[in-house]
Amino acid sequence: MKPDFGAGRVEEPLNGIPVAAWKLDNGPELREGELRVRVKRLKLEDASFKQICSECGYDRDKVKEKIIDIVKKRGKLHNPATGSGGILCGVVDEVGPGYGKKNLFKAGDRVISLTSLAATPLHISHVDAIDFSYGMATVEGHAILSSQNPVIHEPYDLPSNYTLFALEGASSLHSVYRLAAEGEAERFLIFSSDLLSAALYSAALRKAVTAGRGENAAKSCRVVAALDKRSLERIADKDIRCVLGDFVDEVFIIDILSPIKSYEEILAKEKALFDFSVNCADLMGAEAVGVLLTERNGSVNFTSFINNLNLALLFAEALGKEVSIRALGEYTYGYKDFTLGLLREIKDKLDAVDRIYAKRPDAKSHGAKSGRDSQLMDAGRIGDFVYASPNMRSALDEALNVAGYDCNVVIFGETGVGKEKILSLIHNNSDRKLNPCVRINCAAIPETLAESEFFGYEAGAFTGSSANGKAGYFELANNGILFLDEVGLLPAAIQVKLLRVLQENQFFRIGGMKQMDVNVRVVCASNVSLKELVREGKFREDLYYRLNICEIKVPPLRERLEDISSLADFFLRRYNDMYGINKRFEPGATEAMLAYEWPGNVRELENTVHRMVVSSRGDGIGDSDVYHALGQSPRSSERHEDAPAPALGDHGLEHMMMNYERKFIEDALKKWKNTRKAAAHLGISQSQLMRKKQKYHIE
Repeated sequence: MKPDFGAGRVEEPLNGIPVAAWKLDNGPELREGELRVRVKRLKLEDASFKQICSECGYDRDKVKEKIIDIVKKRGKLHNPATGSGGILCGVVDEVGPGYGKKNLFKAGDRVISLTSLAATPLHISHVDAIDFSYGMATVEGHAILSSQNPVIHEPYDLPSNYTLFALEGASSLHSVYRLAAEGEAERFLIFSSDLLSAALYSAALRKAVTAGRGENAAKSCRVVAALDKRSLERIADKDIRCVLGDFVDEVFIIDILSPIKSYEEILAKEKALFDFSVNCADLMGAEAVGVLLTERNGSVNFTSFINNLNLALLFAEALGKEVSIRALGEYTYGYKDFTLGLLREIKDKLDAVDRIYAKRPDAKSHGAKSGRDSQLMDAGRIGDFVYASPNMRSALDEALNVAGYDCNVVIFGETGVGKEKILSLIHNNSDRKLNPCVRINCAAIPETLAESEFFGYEAGAFTGSSANGKAGYFELANNGILFLDEVGLLPAAIQVKLLRVLQENQFFRIGGMKQMDVNVRVVCASNVSLKELVREGKFREDLYYRLNICEIKVPPLRERLEDISSLADFFLRRYNDMYGINKRFEPGATEAMLAYEWPGNVRELENTVHRMVVSSRGDGIGDSDVYHALGQSPRSSERHEDAPAPALGDHGLEHMMMNYERKFIEDALKKWKNTRKAAAHLGISQSQLMRKKQKYHIE
């Protein structure tokens, strides 16, 4: 029997299933057993929505563009960074022949599809609005549903915003209710980063203990909610307690990103651990607090597999603590009716949450950033990258996004900016992370050996060849990533052969008669523009377009001054640990490093810090140590604040202008106290200001 869950819509890879496919056919023409819906609203899975918003800086227009871009590339709304989608609601447009539920739905019916957007063929022509509070998008487009996809009529008596919000969590609410009602737990703890989730899950728990054990027994049970204060900073405590008061015995407003402090704060007041905890907070730290506050043989329940379930397992193991850790959300019969019934029972509280969300002072913009986003920006580290600048964060976000798309990539940037670390970020966050990543420097391959190095050879293929033959780079990288550094230096003859392999995924070894099939993702790096090399006739245009599906530009260090001090501190800690010392940067050293251009970028900065650690005499590293390590002459730094400025000359326009420039700079620095604000006031970059300070010997 032909499957009717949408398998026929899979384009890449063929014979795959929709939820795992890279691309679906989202064309509007109906096939046997299909239903077409005019889509009105999308409820994105929480982690997916937050990731998209974070990548786009919570800019509404950029979020809209990102949603359209994902759907355009994949034929579905399947975020490659999180692997998740969401659900939709809309109006039935047409019921196709052979659709198994034809008697249930007709054109014009308002419906909610409970099938994940990660498995739903979807076309979006326009995104009209973004709702940051509920993680929703109002859109124009169509979706294709198959007979086995669960679909329900949209309830007329419930608003679509919190209805979609609750149903997107699949059967998590129902599972929490069922487990609590059937079990013997008496102390319940909920972690949440939003008020709506806290209301839904606390209501489900209260309903469970009342319905499952009776009114009197339920009185001995205690339900506690712990909400993240950063995520709810624009909601008054009294509003939170008013919404949750009927369902919980105590509310804690805590900093979930500080798990030890949160644990101590809750335990100090509660005096006892909990035997049933629910984590519906997509925040680093909640998984640790949950394990710490759950007693041995208790259960820690995750409403989403994305909410750091793996960290909870590892943390419990590290504590030697036996707890049941499980992810909820698996499909269960009856969850739709239970969820809608619960929404109707607590509708007044959910309406109150809606009013609270509506009156927040544009909390649906930058204030909507989650605690995880704040934590990431404060930590300033992704993988091996240490950063503080917005443009470096943008490049890293692009790398994380591209990692999920199995396409070829070109990483462009000057020598020393960290292109190989971008490669590692892509590899470690891709579906090929368990397969090899073969790194090749194209500049180091002699032209005469290039073909045998890339494609290998059979035994005895040429004089001097190995008696056993040799596998080439493509074979070694099969099912993984082949990284070609300095790809612009590839010989023309190899460029032709490389293009053929990329087109056909096949090649022959030198001297071989057997066709070799490979599945390789190619990531290239270059410190010169490949487009410029194409114009100069040094690089094949067709190969350029085959490789450059996506380009990631890594900015030089001089364009991300905010990163200099963060990186320098990071390298200093590394070398302090290496040598068992405790050196530190003095303020003058940081100023001197900010004033330097760093033509060798991060690599030069690391080497310079290493040199300063070794050559400096005391525990403090000052500006003179920086100048010495860079081979520069120390600048005079002994002028008193009230001392007259060094004479710049009494004649000529140039000297007069220099006097004026220096005066403006001194006034700006005196007013704004730091170089970044002063530079912004003067309308120049921070690096320009630092060079002018050196030029005029300004402290």
